[in-house]
Amino acid sequence: MKVSVFGAAAVLAAASSQVLAQSTCNQWAPCFREGYCDANAMFCLWGLCDPIKSFNSTACWQPEACATQTVNFDSAADAIPIKAYSGNPATNAFLSVFEPNHASVANGNLALQMTYDPAQKKGFGATVSASHTIQYGRTTARVKTASIAPGVVSAFIIRNDQTGDEIDFEWVGKSPNEVQTNFYFNNVLDYTKMVPYNVGGNTAADYHDYTIDWSPEALVWLVDGKVIRTVNRKDTFNPATNTYAYPTSKSRIAFSIWDGGNSGAQGTQEWSGYPTPWGANTMYQMLVDSVQISCGGDATHPPTTPPTTPPVTPSGTPPSSVYPTALPSTSPVSPPQKCIPRPKYY
Repeated sequence: MKVSVFGAAAVLAAASSQVLAQSTCNQWAPCFREGYCDANAMFCLWGLCDPIKSFNSTACWQPEACATQTVNFDSAADAIPIKAYSGNPATNAFLSVFEPNHASVANGNLALQMTYDPAQKKGFGATVSASHTIQYGRTTARVKTASIAPGVVSAFIIRNDQTGDEIDFEWVGKSPNEVQTNFYFNNVLDYTKMVPYNVGGNTAADYHDYTIDWSPEALVWLVDGKVIRTVNRKDTFNPATNTYAYPTSKSRIAFSIWDGGNSGAQGTQEWSGYPTPWGANTMYQMLVDSVQISCGGDATHPPTTPPTTPPVTPSGTPPSSVYPTALPSTSPVSPPQKCIPRPKYY
């Protein structure tokens, strides 16, 4: 583990650090995200923080190495709002990324909820991302989906939002007995690689174990211990670009629920089903009973208690205008695409 990540201000710039030429932030709010600067995890967490526009090269928190562990969601600390995160992944395994927060630990489950947002005229859901990263390994999530109605999308993914590498399971309300598998490389949105699998029952009615086994040479998807798909790296070679279109980047495990049926994008609506049914008290809920993570590649260790190193803080008093208003509320937004647009998960 990196010592600097164990405290919200631990990676604030030291006086001797070099300020980046394109920086728009200062030492009191060093981390840049989507047009705003601040000093908390919502802005500084690796994968969210823009290292080019942040105050300096050390402003963004470094990615935490993978931790082999099982999270049973027995404690409220297992998943917390990202703004409450102090930077210690050994204490908080998962972070709810969006505001308002629609995720919590209840009755031994991680619950991700989606309710109707009149301002957006669609559902506002939740995305929960692991505090640790993973680069190869085996992840099993025991999930009861929310996809009981057209348009409701549930997802279990491993993704690097900077490189666009992704491996996923997705469920759409249009096909409640089905799970879809796909993978992406370098932000190339190739939907032709999606493969569906009939689970044999309504995925929103019962829990099933969904496993992604990711190694440098192969991707394997399993449902309830049964292999349903294998992709070998050697088969992804593209001679035109002389590259393997195979995800290799350090990533985060995440879960998400979002409204595809009322997204306004035709491809998304046709894929997920539409319109998403909404009433005055409608609420859709995805439940995650447990997550088992077995690391491979970057680390194979259990979580440990971090060193108690004091955070580095800048001297002086910050100007009153240094902190922005809250980051605009964001739900998973699908960029316009010809086919099935993808949500941004974290």
